[in-house]
Amino acid sequence: MLALTGCAAEADAISPAAGQKDDSIRLADSYSTSHPFARHGVSVFLEKMEAAGFDVSYFPSGQMGSAQDLAALVKSEVLDIGPASAAYLEDQFPLSSVSDLPNMTDDACVASGAMMDLLGEGGILYEAEYRPQGLRPLWISIIPGYEVMTASTQVTTPDDVDGLVMRSSGGAFDVTMEAIGATAVSMSAGDTYEAMTRGTIDGTPMPYVSVASYSLEEVTGYSTDGLNLGSVGIPYVISEETWDALSREQQASVRLASAAASQSLCDGLNEEREAARKKMSDAGVSFSRIEGSDAAAWDAILADVRVTWARSLDKINLPGTNVLSAYEEAVKRHEK
Repeated sequence: MLALTGCAAEADAISPAAGQKDDSIRLADSYSTSHPFARHGVSVFLEKMEAAGFDVSYFPSGQMGSAQDLAALVKSEVLDIGPASAAYLEDQFPLSSVSDLPNMTDDACVASGAMMDLLGEGGILYEAEYRPQGLRPLWISIIPGYEVMTASTQVTTPDDVDGLVMRSSGGAFDVTMEAIGATAVSMSAGDTYEAMTRGTIDGTPMPYVSVASYSLEEVTGYSTDGLNLGSVGIPYVISEETWDALSREQQASVRLASAAASQSLCDGLNEEREAARKKMSDAGVSFSRIEGSDAAAWDAILADVRVTWARSLDKINLPGTNVLSAYEEAVKRHEK
């Protein structure tokens, strides 16, 4: 556990009135402190909160539960802030996996800005999925540019993936795996190393910047380059009850810390991409550049994935097409 305590003078300045929350904040996630989400995002949030006078306790690496557990702990106020991953909680946030769809953007800042347009107060995802569950997204950790990484099969065309057993985080990635002919096996990123070592799976979608966090360069023989198979967006959320118990000054501090974490994270992810790729290359991973007719073949299949995902939600009376359109429009705004 990493405990961060603000100075007493600052804490006294924002001491809560009766009925308001005190200045202690408990934040937990399932990532190691070496993961980019922690190094570039959570660490900045903690620093800003400490400077504002909060007493913050951080529980990384699944100390408080798995990725599937943490949103429930925030709802029950065992935790104050934690991640709510649509990929792992598809039954609760089916629409929010829109950010995980392929070929949207390969810029982490564009992706996070676009998603926060939908997740912020009044946004379509906030109103449809988070507000009804009593949760408020503060910032989103999102890594675009997922590639196909395999232990022993070189992948260049969609046909090369046909029949492979691939790890999937769930949600939109299950739709993508089906479209390219792979068999999706649901498991956490932390279990991927052992599964690839044992041959339980042939490979996994993964962005370059996450590989080192799980030592996957040791078991990966091949990777695509330039595919952009999708992203995984993970909002860090606070319960509405906890939020409402904060004073206006405290809420302002949380907003500022969240904005700083979001910007630092997306900048860091963008900057680390090439260095992470080089580390994989140095470890012996062979890359297949996706371009020309191969890129066109992938694009045709992946475009259908987005439509299939949206229509599958429309069929169960959820606004899949509206959410997809809103996200595509938001991406265009932030790319300018």
